[in-house]
Amino acid sequence: MNHNAPHPPTRTPWALIAVLYGAGLLAAGQFAKISLTLGPLALVYPGWPVAFAVSGVAVIGIIFGVMAGGLTASMGPRRAILAALGLSALAGGAQALLPAFPILIALRVVEGAGHLVLVVAIPTLMAGLAAPRVRGLVMGLWATFFGVGFALAALVVGDQAAPVFAAHGGLCAILALVLWWMLPRAAVARRAPPRLSDHLLIYRDPRLFAPALGHGIYAFLFLAAVTYLPTALGALWLAPVLPIVGIVGSLGAGVLARFIAPGALVAGGFGVMGAVFAIGLAWPAQAAGLSVLAMLISGVVAGGGFAAVPWLNQTEDGRALANGALAQLGNIGTFAGTPVLAALGAGASLPLAIAVGGVGALVTAIAYRAAIMMNVR
Repeated sequence: MNHNAPHPPTRTPWALIAVLYGAGLLAAGQFAKISLTLGPLALVYPGWPVAFAVSGVAVIGIIFGVMAGGLTASMGPRRAILAALGLSALAGGAQALLPAFPILIALRVVEGAGHLVLVVAIPTLMAGLAAPRVRGLVMGLWATFFGVGFALAALVVGDQAAPVFAAHGGLCAILALVLWWMLPRAAVARRAPPRLSDHLLIYRDPRLFAPALGHGIYAFLFLAAVTYLPTALGALWLAPVLPIVGIVGSLGAGVLARFIAPGALVAGGFGVMGAVFAIGLAWPAQAAGLSVLAMLISGVVAGGGFAAVPWLNQTEDGRALANGALAQLGNIGTFAGTPVLAALGAGASLPLAIAVGGVGALVTAIAYRAAIMMNVR
């Protein structure tokens, strides 16, 4: 890995940052377009496990997250983003034809590869483009891409799958053309193609895996809590509120990262979140309101984790590998959290949240301390 850090930019190209964030919204749409059309898809494919078309993308992230980081470092973010958008456009257009279900799943695997590269390459490039004084803010903005993208999709997705798939593929193609024109063509130092040994490289270096560790623990709790807390607390109004306050918390983390080290935001955020959930368990009458506060703090944890990637890694290839690990552990957390809480029962929502907060605070504090010590040496 190249350890020679480039000179940081002095100005932030906000228009390009905005378009890259738009590409992130389309990456979120790769999940949302299936989740929001499961009903129509079940009618098109009776007897087939259509829900697997959603989780299949997460499985790709689990298996190939680190490889996507190596691919981005090898190709450079510009080529990786354009290739991923092109791949997504082709896959989305083919999905709009509603082919036989096995072909649809194969197209989702292809699209999952594009999704994975996007969520690794975009934040890697955004961190490199942002001036140091606003880098935390830019990463906090990026941390909201999934929630905002899913929310926007919920507002516009209709009751027919084919037009949704076609529109998403078309938007990917348009944005690929826009970014082909906007993205800088400057030469970048690239590493060797991705290899399995990248896993050993990453998970032996806390600078690369500490942000991913916190993100995986956060992802384990977030989707499970959003799914089960409203029922467990008898407050169904929490269902739309909890994701929104998480987005607000992530934006807030971008501001806080200008004054507080991202690693401290993550470890401290886990601890405070767990404490707030514990107060809710001890004070049931106020549990719903306290859960809103706790999920707001969880958003700070998520934003702090994304901000920690460029904070700990000064080179583009290091950031790409760290973002690959973040994608991998984030997908593991998302994939595992809801089934675990389903097995425990909705009544275990608060105890599990308390445990996650405590464990998250402890292990991320250790990981970030080790990462800082490596940077000091």
